[in-house]
Amino acid sequence: MPHISVLVAGETALLRDALTELFHTQADICVLGQTTGEHEILCRAAALHPHVILLEPWADGSAVIRTVRSLRRLTPRSAVLALPARGALIDRRALEAAGVHRYLPRDAGWDALLAAVRSLAPAAVRNAVKRPVPALSRRETQVLRGVATAMTNQQVASSLGITTGTVKRHLHAAFRKLDAVSRLDAVTQAAAAGLIILPAAGSVGGAETLGDAAGPRRPEA
Repeated sequence: MPHISVLVAGETALLRDALTELFHTQADICVLGQTTGEHEILCRAAALHPHVILLEPWADGSAVIRTVRSLRRLTPRSAVLALPARGALIDRRALEAAGVHRYLPRDAGWDALLAAVRSLAPAAVRNAVKRPVPALSRRETQVLRGVATAMTNQQVASSLGITTGTVKRHLHAAFRKLDAVSRLDAVTQAAAAGLIILPAAGSVGGAETLGDAAGPRRPEA
């Protein structure tokens, strides 16, 4: 199965490791490696030609701009996704002018990052990646319906007549099956796969929302 290839580049080792671990949980994303330092970043990118280069800008703004321009010249088919970084004295517009395809805002979360990586991959790769529809249990589906209406774990538990711990267990199982990294990601993926129907804007979750009428019935886990 084709994968979206990513090169993680930046000076913060903890951030590189965290991003690599995140991508390893995604069935359609493959990390080709980590790299740091202007020269090493250029060498690895030119050798690997990843679909997406995830770049953490460092303090020397002129070096970052120079690196981005060199990346665009050495591997023009790779998209450059810039992350916000503390202490990086560089303007977003300057990055975009140098050739950065997208710049994540400081308040962006994991969901936004994954969405950006997937959107920057070539269309041929995105279309070729077929993610199988997971089989959620009936209870996992009901719990996700509650989450979709912004219900807390306690509210979902009360509506279904189960404990909060059981709600958490079903949520974790759904996360694993959907390769989700957050509640929002799980709900979005479940809706996209046709496993749940998102409620109308402004609707309030309740026991009737979590019943079987809102989606396909699944065998109990």
